Amino acid sequence: MKRTYTVVFGALMLALSFPLVGSAQDRKADPDFIRARQLFFGAENVDPHSGRVRHDKVIFSWFTNSSYAVSLEGRVILLDSYIHRAETVPGRTPFVVEDLVSLRPEAIFLGHGHFDHADNAAFVAGTLGIPIYASQETCVAMQQDAMSLFNNGVIQSPTVDCRDVTTTGSTPGVEIVNINQLEPLACITAFRHLHSTTVPQDTDFPIVPVINDADPRDPMIYPPGIAHSYPTSGVGGGGPISILYQFRLRHDNKFTFVWHNTTGAIKEGCGLDQCWGPAVGQHLTEIMQSLPSTDIELGSMVSLGFGTNGMRDPILYQLAIQPQVYIPVHQTNAAMPTSSLRFKTSYFQQLDAMNVPQDQRPEARWVVDPNEYLKPQVYDPDDDRWEKPDRDKRNALGVCGPDDHGKR
Repeated sequence: MKRTYTVVFGALMLALSFPLVGSAQDRKADPDFIRARQLFFGAENVDPHSGRVRHDKVIFSWFTNSSYAVSLEGRVILLDSYIHRAETVPGRTPFVVEDLVSLRPEAIFLGHGHFDHADNAAFVAGTLGIPIYASQETCVAMQQDAMSLFNNGVIQSPTVDCRDVTTTGSTPGVEIVNINQLEPLACITAFRHLHSTTVPQDTDFPIVPVINDADPRDPMIYPPGIAHSYPTSGVGGGGPISILYQFRLRHDNKFTFVWHNTTGAIKEGCGLDQCWGPAVGQHLTEIMQSLPSTDIELGSMVSLGFGTNGMRDPILYQLAIQPQVYIPVHQTNAAMPTSSLRFKTSYFQQLDAMNVPQDQRPEARWVVDPNEYLKPQVYDPDDDRWEKPDRDKRNALGVCGPDDHGKR
């Protein structure tokens, strides 16, 4: 099943190396907007007078767990909205929830509805009047959050614009959806996959254990402050209903990245909410294999099954997606803060244990909590590295429509 969303935007204007999108011109004098853009994307990448982000780069900015602010050639979005240890003033996390509002993203994409992913989404979307993309089940939770925030006088409307990516109760992989939020710059393909879960230990190859611990010095280095108190998300049935997104620029080398904030037991076809069986897992694998070639994978390094199967599940996702670069996400929750390098060690050892050929291993660009918070990860989509002759051959799903639509 395939559905398409269409969003109408104002004209896209260009000035120097910074794009003028929508009402950005009206915000030239807004110091909080400029400060937030520079905080997340780097002062060197943001016009100091308008707050516009440069239009020739794709910039990822990690802000805890699986949450990223992304500028796709100046179009700013959020992938998840959760902030680990959100406080009323910057602390271990070097910004506050209100900075997500000052950043002024044009949309929020939620991987699933658990609080450690969807928290703050209703607040940011309700304050700015921007859409949220999520499963239908998660959108129910977003409306409940919005009503709570409205009743407490935090936002001005009792509802938010939450757009269903998949329908209630759908089987993973049945609905493959095109989202037009970033057209004509980029197309987005989304489908339901599997939330991480625990299954029996795989006996096909050795499993390398993961040591999931925290640096005991962390609380002394970053003593707790006053916690932020907005209502949390994850109510209702939307928690484990998980969406995988692929974003693909329509010009230059069609720079492409995948983001998934959880990694299920795809071999067994099991998620946290249900085990569908190996046939569903195989179908999801085939969908990932049929996507246009992926340059960057922002993928959950942690599965709830890491205690029995280590880093097997993230590697099985990678073997299907075949990214050139892997950046791990889902740290600070499930994975203990400061445990990232433990997972990195196990990841490389598990690749060896599974005999994954060197040419099927992505370049791993590891990030460590909290060292890489808000450190811009900048990519040039016009770099020859991202040019691949097999792109059209791999687009077996026919996703995104004809590429000439977005040429410029």
